[in-house]
Amino acid sequence: MRQLPPSLRLRLTGAVMMPLAALVLLFGIITALVTHDTEATTVDRVLIGSVRTLSLAYNSPPADRDRLIPLAIHLLQRRARPVVHFSVYRGTTLVAGDRALFPPKDYRVTWDGVTDRHQPATFTNAYRETPMVRGYLDPADARQVTQAAYLRNGSLRGKPVRIATEIRRADGDNTALIVIQVADYVDDRATYERRFLGQVLLVGMAVLTVTGLLFWLAIHWGLRPLSEMTRQVDAARREASPAFRLEAPDTAPTEMRPFIVAFNGLMARLERATDSLRQFTSNASHQMRTPLAVARVHLDVLERYGPNSPQGRAALLDIPHAIDSLEQLLRQLIALARSEDQEGTQLQPFDLAEVVATVTGDRAAQAPTEMDISYENSVDGPVMAIGQPTLAAELVGNLLDNAIRYNRPDGAVAVHIGLEDRTCVVAIDDDGPGIPAAEREKVWDRFYRINSRSSAPGTGLGLPIARALADRLGAQVELTDGRTGQGLCAIIRFRAAA
Repeated sequence: MRQLPPSLRLRLTGAVMMPLAALVLLFGIITALVTHDTEATTVDRVLIGSVRTLSLAYNSPPADRDRLIPLAIHLLQRRARPVVHFSVYRGTTLVAGDRALFPPKDYRVTWDGVTDRHQPATFTNAYRETPMVRGYLDPADARQVTQAAYLRNGSLRGKPVRIATEIRRADGDNTALIVIQVADYVDDRATYERRFLGQVLLVGMAVLTVTGLLFWLAIHWGLRPLSEMTRQVDAARREASPAFRLEAPDTAPTEMRPFIVAFNGLMARLERATDSLRQFTSNASHQMRTPLAVARVHLDVLERYGPNSPQGRAALLDIPHAIDSLEQLLRQLIALARSEDQEGTQLQPFDLAEVVATVTGDRAAQAPTEMDISYENSVDGPVMAIGQPTLAAELVGNLLDNAIRYNRPDGAVAVHIGLEDRTCVVAIDDDGPGIPAAEREKVWDRFYRINSRSSAPGTGLGLPIARALADRLGAQVELTDGRTGQGLCAIIRFRAAA
């Protein structure tokens, strides 16, 4: 089963929606990366801030410590991002929080004099850089800190966590250390990222759906003039006529107008071709009717009087002339149809002088002995023209046949070839009766014959065939007065090869 091609609306919608879908996908990927980075940075800031808050509470005087620590813990559990996992160890003793949140492996219960064994956590502030001492605004708050707050990855009850740790000396004791830790489960962070990304994707799909619908409606509106034009063509298809023309609506876009003009021009050419074919068929049938009628009359004479009667013998002599006339007419009709077939003609450089010399020699051998036929080449060497040798020989032979046929029995025909203004010129000059200037445009019409030549045999197709061949070769042909002041001169101009 042959698959139907997609409609133009689908093509345009797809052409618009595919890049948009790629942009939404790219936006989703960028959002996921930014969300992951932002979430990680935010959680790390919360952990560091939380551990420093607890550290400051444990660094306060004993009178204030019992009151500040519950307040700090309550604050951690009630903020925008609550922190519920913390622990405070003094030495190996749990002071507060979750016993399962153990101190780091390199934790020492007494201070060995090493400060900041791990790189303290730092964050970039894009708005301002506030001077701080190891994470504290007040240098006194950082005096007892032996390990400024830093971040590490660990586990809590078998689940991965992100841990913020700070170590300071206990109040009143320069050797005993307190380790304060705050942790957050990594899967909580991943759950938040997936939920946020899902919301972003839902919004993206909604945007794609709404945009696709809007584009479909917009394209439907934009293609309305094309639909109107299609309706006109479909109506013309049901009532086919070469006189059909597309009518451009006032709302037709500018891009459609060249197509409408080209289409109407094509239909005008088709109408002219149809009219020409109709006229050609009518004229051809009329011209063929005459020799057929002559042959039929002679056959009737033979049937009535017999071939041995004087009338029968005269009829037998005239029948070949009628058949010859019909044969010539058919041959020229075929030549005319072949000359108007523009397909398959490949123009190329060729030696026009050689072609003209050959054609002139062949026609001179067939012409009446009393007629003088001459050939002259004003160029010393070949004359290279653009065309096709066979068709060029047919064109020159056609015009040369006319010059011989319609000339005086003892007349002269001169063929001259030369170069003029980068064109190759072939002039066929005779001293016969010629063609009046008023008739020279009419003789290019098919089957047209001037009255002065009515006695000479012919069909009125020779010159139309010559013009059709010239058009096919990209050449020009014209009729002028003879060079001697009488007769006719047929001039052919070919494009000269570089």
